[in-house]
Amino acid sequence: MDAAKAKAILQEASGTDEPTVLPRSVLRQLTAADVPDDVRIQVGHTKGNIIHLDWEGFLFKHGDHIHGEAEYIWTRKYWYAPIGLEHYLDLVRRAVEVRARDHGDVELTHYDDDGAYIQLSFSISCNETNLSRDYRHIRRICGELEGTAENAADQVGKQLAAIAGRLSGWGSGDLNTLMDAVEKASSTDQRGRSLEELVARLFESVPGFAVTSRIRTATEEIDISVLNDNPDPRFRRESAILLAECKNWSGKCGKNEFVLFKQKIANRSGRCSLGFLISWNGFRSTVTKELLRGSREQVLVIPMTGKEIREAVQDGDFLRVLTASWEKAVKT
Repeated sequence: MDAAKAKAILQEASGTDEPTVLPRSVLRQLTAADVPDDVRIQVGHTKGNIIHLDWEGFLFKHGDHIHGEAEYIWTRKYWYAPIGLEHYLDLVRRAVEVRARDHGDVELTHYDDDGAYIQLSFSISCNETNLSRDYRHIRRICGELEGTAENAADQVGKQLAAIAGRLSGWGSGDLNTLMDAVEKASSTDQRGRSLEELVARLFESVPGFAVTSRIRTATEEIDISVLNDNPDPRFRRESAILLAECKNWSGKCGKNEFVLFKQKIANRSGRCSLGFLISWNGFRSTVTKELLRGSREQVLVIPMTGKEIREAVQDGDFLRVLTASWEKAVKT
């Protein structure tokens, strides 16, 4: 989209209630003078009939400047962090109140908890008139306001992971023993737990990766949340949180599991853009087609099989295996 088209869309949106979606790439060509007073702008793109937002909030004109309104409308149903949703957003709310008192550039505009959803919104003042510079400033402030809540979630996740590990006897066997258990364990639960521990310990062996939580669901699915501070340029550009899900099934993993895992990544409140779907016995051809279909999206799912995991254990270099899988998925 070029500037002329974006300006025309903004003028057409005047007088309507629905926000206007503009791609981030065009913002640098727009100023506050291009935005009608009654228009709200969401940053993202439309693919098919689905809107993919880069940020949960909108830009609006206030006087001669562009301001931002951050909106968190989150449900407990899809909340996976190791601290409760109410605790997380309460920390964000407190951070907003402190910054409002100390800096005066943010204002809490709404907070409500109805038991299922929690809604938190706050406005951010800007001094620029260029939309791109304002947008970067707004996103930076939001990141700072969420920082304390993110750190709290990481600390609680590490403590829970350590407690779960002690209860389950994590770390008592070497990696080769775990790999044998993945293939030879007598029950589905034992195979799942063995693969969970094997993958978590492989991630922990990579410099800059820290496993912060492990969640087992009622359907034997396993989520491993990894805090990403790896210096490798391929992972340094990725999100602060990585997600891994392991499936030690007798058959191959298909498209449905791939799509569901991708949704889990997207539901991490924009904090996760990369996930590893590990299927011990491989993938159906439908997964490759799904990879091609989503090749232009921000969220990247990297499929890995038991073959790659065995290679990592044998070579003692999980980072090399991860980067090779990353490059393969990016080129797909």
